[in-house]
Amino acid sequence: MTHPIRYADFADRLRRACDEHGVPPHRQRITAVASRFGVSRETVRLWFSGRTLPELSRLIEIAEEYHCSLDWLAMGRLEASPGPGAIAEPRGGYASLSSDEQSVIRVMRTMPEPRRQALVALLKLR
Repeated sequence: MTHPIRYADFADRLRRACDEHGVPPHRQRITAVASRFGVSRETVRLWFSGRTLPELSRLIEIAEEYHCSLDWLAMGRLEASPGPGAIAEPRGGYASLSSDEQSVIRVMRTMPEPRRQALVALLKLR
């Protein structure tokens, strides 16, 4: 009989990222994370129980949202860096964007996935 792979270390890092960014605990956390990343509450429960990992694109979103490195979040590499709200090395990927462009990205991140896709389709029409 095979035992399912456990991702308890990932679940601990996800909890830490949520704690660092003021995401409310318990049921509110599950609802908030599910809503923010456009997944079901059951999916988030599986992440927090260490039974599954998010897909890569979702891991990237989570790392960006919670200002931590993908290496740290997914694999536990790199230590937390000092500074309020920072869990790992600073991420400079959006530094060259204007404030308007950064605002659009922030708003898009709060949208459910179908609305994001609709917005992207609209923007591609130019």
